[in-house]
Amino acid sequence: MRPFPHRFLSDRSGATAVILAISMTALMGAAGLAIDLGLWYTDRRAAQGAADSAAYSAAYDFSAGDTTANATATAKAVAAQYGLTDGSGGVTVAVNMPPTAGTHKTTGGAIEIVIRKNETPFFSSFFMDTASVAARAVAVAGSSATASGKYCVLALDSTAATTVSTAGVSASNGVQIDISACGLQINASGSDALYLSGGATLKAGRVSIVGNYTANNGASLQVSGALTTSAPTMADPYSAVAIPAPGSCAATNAWGGGGTYTINPGTYCNGMTINNGANVTMNAGVYIIDRGAFTLTGGGTLTATAGVTIVLTSSSGSNYPTVTVDGGTTLNIKAPTSGATKGLAFMQDRAAPSSGTNNFAGGTAMTVQGALYFPAQMVNFSNGSNTTVCLQLIAYRVTYTGGAKFQDSCSGFGTTEIGGSTTATTLVE
Repeated sequence: MRPFPHRFLSDRSGATAVILAISMTALMGAAGLAIDLGLWYTDRRAAQGAADSAAYSAAYDFSAGDTTANATATAKAVAAQYGLTDGSGGVTVAVNMPPTAGTHKTTGGAIEIVIRKNETPFFSSFFMDTASVAARAVAVAGSSATASGKYCVLALDSTAATTVSTAGVSASNGVQIDISACGLQINASGSDALYLSGGATLKAGRVSIVGNYTANNGASLQVSGALTTSAPTMADPYSAVAIPAPGSCAATNAWGGGGTYTINPGTYCNGMTINNGANVTMNAGVYIIDRGAFTLTGGGTLTATAGVTIVLTSSSGSNYPTVTVDGGTTLNIKAPTSGATKGLAFMQDRAAPSSGTNNFAGGTAMTVQGALYFPAQMVNFSNGSNTTVCLQLIAYRVTYTGGAKFQDSCSGFGTTEIGGSTTATTLVE
């Protein structure tokens, strides 16, 4: 028989139990981690659902004209319905507009929701003290069918505006502009895309600017709905409408001397001047002003309510007409509700030089029902307390020279909605 020490040292019985005992700690920890990970995965899925719903709801409210603050409150309230209340139980709900990451950092109306929740390790506490889960979602607000969601003024110039002289839209000298029933879109980039000064006040249902805005020297920008800077450009809603070609001359210029006239559609060469108290009525149709200028001055009156489009073009490629409507005159025009130029009261040729300027200063005696379309040139505009329910202004640039009021209740007027048809709010990330 071998001595005891030798037998003890060579005895391997119970070795498995020792190895198992040593391994159990790691095995239990791994099992605990697996259980905790399963719980955290469930929490993350819940957080993702909350983020998706919060982003969509906030973007939907924003599209309906709500402010950024109200959209933020909506997002946090929706997350709370999922049991994820911002600032409670280790939960944070961040609302970022614009998003801080992803492919929609410069997309107008994009809202990012990031939800984080601190997790308490149970079985896996052997390996870690803290853990957290996170979920993220981005939604983009669609165009709205509400009044404050529509646009009734569009400045098409997309160059950089760094001074008042290059602003897409400008106003000064105490001018009061009321676009509260609809919205304003400015395609200019730069810090002065919208320039307000000298006590001017602009009220709008919503404002969307590719660049930014300046309001100084007592000026005020008051937006009841969404104010968006770094917004995407907006397309010309009438870009597909062909410019009617001039025909033979029906008449050449001037109607004045206090007479009363009724005229018919056709081509009017070298301008059209209505002055000295003349009273002109246009029958329904398209009136092409071929070169020269359209001028309403000296107490003249133009009535064109049967469905009229006045087209400003040139058969020679030069001397493109501009418009002057002076104070003290009366302009009452309603666009056609059907046909190739439906919705357009005034339509300027896109080939006109950008150096031209058009002046609508008719004040309270100017009523336009439809669109003023000047895609190539500046419009100086004032229409006082205009009460028409449908007035659009699409121009290269706009300067407000007096009080102005716009509305876009244009159903049945033949106009094309600025900004396109209503689109749905979309979850994009």
